[in-house]
Amino acid sequence: MASQPQSDNINTRRVERKPFKASVHFRRGERRANVEVRDITHLGARIAGVFLARKGDRFWLKIATLESIEARVAWVEEFEFGCEFDRPLSELVLEAILRTA
Repeated sequence: MASQPQSDNINTRRVERKPFKASVHFRRGERRANVEVRDITHLGARIAGVFLARKGDRFWLKIATLESIEARVAWVEEFEFGCEFDRPLSELVLEAILRTA
């Protein structure tokens, strides 16, 4: 099992992650895929997929009936990556997302 990336260390977290498993739509330029969100906060999410992502890549996520969320890849570890949302989600929006799981 691979170790977690240094930037994903629990001691460097700004907020606690909420478990969340859902298939969502990922879009980066012309690339589109369904990916799985593994956990989420109002600041970002951990995503699993089978495509190549690089630190710094910008993309859009479409979760349930919400507007697409623009984000940036913060770290990559094999077929998972962490992202930071361009605009943090409000607590109400985060609660609505968590209810869809």
